[in-house]
Amino acid sequence: MRRLSWILVAAFTAACTKDSVGLRPDTRGGGGVTGVTLLVRNATCHAGGCDSLEVLAFPSDQPETPGGYWSLDIGLVTTPSACLTLPPSAKFLVISEPARSSADTSTTTWTSTIALSLGALKPGSPALFASPSTATFVPGDATGWSITLPTGSYAAPGPACTP
Repeated sequence: MRRLSWILVAAFTAACTKDSVGLRPDTRGGGGVTGVTLLVRNATCHAGGCDSLEVLAFPSDQPETPGGYWSLDIGLVTTPSACLTLPPSAKFLVISEPARSSADTSTTTWTSTIALSLGALKPGSPALFASPSTATFVPGDATGWSITLPTGSYAAPGPACTP
């Protein structure tokens, strides 16, 4: 029996730069609403300072992969609050290894008109084990959203913030 191993290939062209163990969205190609912002309040802040949070978005349409959830790296929050920009779209390619033809590639595309949920990690933690911790919402339904992480369960629509 032929054994196939799967790898995830992607190139993130938005402002986010953290690699998520081979999971990276390709935000080229549009298909979503641009300029949607997310105001994140950091619930880890106390008199002594704030813990850093890496904010991840988990599209509702998850491809079947052995590598955990597909996520978009939205940004790093190191202060009591931060305004982050959600990408208009992302594309994830799952390619069998060794790839012999385009038939060995499946593509999953997310746009800001499709639901996602959020999660937060400590920087440097393996994204392979990351998972969503909030309810789903559709970013394109509002120009701005706000949430408190890592404790909040729901993103609330509101005005856009300034990144």
